[in-house]
Amino acid sequence: MNDSTATHEEAGGRRWLLYRIDDNGNEVEMHRFAERAEAEALMNEYQRRGHKQAYLVREERQASGKAARP
Repeated sequence: MNDSTATHEEAGGRRWLLYRIDDNGNEVEMHRFAERAEAEALMNEYQRRGHKQAYLVREERQASGKAARP
């Protein structure tokens, strides 16, 4: 897998988020995915590269009172 995957498409229907966590604990959203397995595969790829940052996959939470995406 590489950085030019289809994960750069519009966010519609993408509910799994890949975050980078830096040394100061700041979380930055990197990519959105429709499937958890896709998000975890890219997270594992970044971790194999030996970067200093940590990575996290999280399911997007809907704000209360808002309808979930179809």
